[in-house]
Amino acid sequence: MMAQCFRESAVRPWAASVAVCAIAAFAHAQAPDDGATTPSGGLTPTELAAEPPPGWSESAPGSSNVPVSAAEATDVRIEVLAETGYLDEQGRYVVDLLERDYAYLAVQLETGAGRPVQGAVPTFSIEGTSRLLGPAEVSSQTATNESGVVEFALIGGQMNLGRDRVQIEFGAASAEILVNVISLRAAGFPMPPAVEDGVPWEDLMRARVQYRDMTLFADFPPEVAELAGQTVKVWGFMMPLEADLEQRRFLLASNPPSCFFHVPGGPAGTVEVFAPEGIEVSWDAVVLEGRFEPQRESETGVVYRLHDARLVEP
Repeated sequence: MMAQCFRESAVRPWAASVAVCAIAAFAHAQAPDDGATTPSGGLTPTELAAEPPPGWSESAPGSSNVPVSAAEATDVRIEVLAETGYLDEQGRYVVDLLERDYAYLAVQLETGAGRPVQGAVPTFSIEGTSRLLGPAEVSSQTATNESGVVEFALIGGQMNLGRDRVQIEFGAASAEILVNVISLRAAGFPMPPAVEDGVPWEDLMRARVQYRDMTLFADFPPEVAELAGQTVKVWGFMMPLEADLEQRRFLLASNPPSCFFHVPGGPAGTVEVFAPEGIEVSWDAVVLEGRFEPQRESETGVVYRLHDARLVEP
């Protein structure tokens, strides 16, 4: 989802710069050398300057793409949108999720005629050990947009073989998701070390977050808030942000990274690490010690920082 990639790429501002530079270079390479003529077969300067006719990008009246307001919608149906979702042999919608991992999901509301329902506020509920994050905790958008879509998220609980159930309802319409939580051991990943006096991810991930105007606001549980400014230990998996063997700024995640645009654990399941001496990249879980800084406001997509970090033994 584009919203997910945009939020997560905020912690990597260079990525946007690279994309802009690449687009600019491509445009320069395609431009005529003297700027006076257009290559054979291309548009003339007059054609390029022409304005499109009014309403050319709008759907025609009666088109199935024209949204209908939630108050006027009838015969509504709910479709679940998930990159990793699938139907099992019984036709049930299932999402696989590692323990402590973070899954961005969405639902789309449409009428029986296929028109998106705009402005709808579905209700979300969950049964099981996983944690449900409503739309306000993953985006500044809390109702369905002009495409009938609204986002939400899940944090994996304990391995439970599909026993967690998410229910989405709007009026008479409903949809259900089965969450198949898988442990790191069952998935074949290295097991995390036992850290004496370390800060557990279970505490860190209890933070409540909200997005307002692309800024993330966090509310921390007391046992996390009181650690501000203290030297703490935390284990996790490295997610490099620099093209160097020794990283001086990177992310420490509650789960192994599986996609550069997917931060494992979400905003409260990731720590932005600053290590002036550099720490060698490792695919195994590492234990770090440093000065802890919870951030009540963040524009980078994560709410924890660890300063002057160094590698330590469990």
